[in-house]
Amino acid sequence: MVHGWQDPVRLSDWLTGMGHSHNSSFPMEGEALPGIDDFEALVILDGPQRLSLSEENQPAATRQALRLQRKLIRRALNSNRPILGIGLGARLIAEQLGAIVSPAVVPQRGWVSLTRSNECPLGLPVEFEALVWHEEICGLPEDCELLASGEHTPIAGFCWDGGRVVALNFHPNLDAAATASRLEERPAPAQGSGVQSGEALLADPKRFDHQAALLDRLMLDWLSS
Repeated sequence: MVHGWQDPVRLSDWLTGMGHSHNSSFPMEGEALPGIDDFEALVILDGPQRLSLSEENQPAATRQALRLQRKLIRRALNSNRPILGIGLGARLIAEQLGAIVSPAVVPQRGWVSLTRSNECPLGLPVEFEALVWHEEICGLPEDCELLASGEHTPIAGFCWDGGRVVALNFHPNLDAAATASRLEERPAPAQGSGVQSGEALLADPKRFDHQAALLDRLMLDWLSS
């Protein structure tokens, strides 16, 4: 499921390269969501929508789209289908597993160092760099394993049900071009210690190459869970 300004980017390339077919759904544009029997795995991407806003402060179309997505995610959680959420997608999963989503004390945009947790079942490096971009955080749902954490990102991701469900609060699917486009389309979060300039985000292209390798490891582990 695609939410406005974040396309699958590297996810599309990875799935195609591994011989998997895939389709995108755009619920925020009023497009109908697939039925539970119409897919073998579900990916929910990031978007600008805020789950911590009360419903009365959201446009009617956004409220309806989020309600339909929550329903589909609940059904997918109760199935045996793999689910991957990134950014907003991760928070939607966390919400359906009983966690609270709230505004971040320190909004983040930039490169951060993360440390894999001891209980992480995925083949992440012990220490790795990731691109974060969020103004909301979520708690760790009950019966979930923490994947990694950082200075201002205590929950950088989690998994549930033996790794069948993976939620990431960082963005290994973004490349340099997609990040540059997002910088143009999306205003910066409030300035602070967690916000890097656009120039800093794009200064070293090799950082994005490392994200491609990280995504490969995550996807292989996720789909083999």
